[in-house]
Amino acid sequence: MNDDWFDELLDGEPTHITDTQWLIIENNIYNTALPSKIIETIMSSLNDMTQIEAQDIILTINENKIERDTRKQWLKMLKDGVFGHRDF
Repeated sequence: MNDDWFDELLDGEPTHITDTQWLIIENNIYNTALPSKIIETIMSSLNDMTQIEAQDIILTINENKIERDTRKQWLKMLKDGVFGHRDF
């Protein structure tokens, strides 16, 4: 069993971005409402990113994701308060 990740955790050194995080960011960032300048900055810094930074970016990607399903779009807009205080 490989326990190197646990040793790195205890060292206090930030761990490098995982392959899974890299793929999630790379495959989903272009389907967001983020400005292209921010996308460009994120993509250019992937090599030097830590797991914690990647986790924050993945959360940002999920919050700004452009839904393709119109029902999901409507539910997100409702959740975000776009329709005011009206009951539907």
